[in-house]
Amino acid sequence: MALILDGLTKTFSSFPAVNNLSYTMDTGVYGLLGVNGAGKTTLMRMLCTLLTPTSGTITWDGQDIFSLGSAYRNLLGYLPQDFGYYPDFSVQDYLLYIASIKGLRPATARQRMQNLLEQVGLTQVRRQKMKKLSGGMKRRAGIAQAMLNDPKILILDEPTAGLDPKERIRFRNLISELAENRLVLLSTHIVSDVEYIADQILLMKDGSLVHHGT
Repeated sequence: MALILDGLTKTFSSFPAVNNLSYTMDTGVYGLLGVNGAGKTTLMRMLCTLLTPTSGTITWDGQDIFSLGSAYRNLLGYLPQDFGYYPDFSVQDYLLYIASIKGLRPATARQRMQNLLEQVGLTQVRRQKMKKLSGGMKRRAGIAQAMLNDPKILILDEPTAGLDPKERIRFRNLISELAENRLVLLSTHIVSDVEYIADQILLMKDGSLVHHGT
């Protein structure tokens, strides 16, 4: 199954944030590189159906993602750069809350939560309030919530923003683990975050895809 972008354009008051972008993605890790303002977040928000393209199409398995609606979103895991959470929720309560929004059955949600807490290294702090976590721990909780529905497509917008070098390495290793049998799109402006884990790197500038390759 492939995620196909064809002539994708998004303009804001005649300014092209994404400009006639075409690309095909399949299973693997894709690193989306570009300076701030290159159009990375706008592109990702369209891939998550949070923004509607001005023109062009995005298809999954040959079907338009906006027509697929919830069927497509059920395949999707998304970690925005600034993700929302209730600060007084414990880590496990936050994950169970997100699981209920995603429509997971309680028994399934609890099992997924336990497995993911172990995978992202947060089991020991599962009863701590979200507001008391370090920046790196919050980002790990964010990845866990994105993975609750075992998505086929995982989209991570600047997941290492603000993290120290040790946490960034931990994140790279975690993303490599999560990449098996799914499509992972990771945006950043830090080359070292993707050079070790991305199968393909997409370079964006001024809303356009200017280069792609290994």
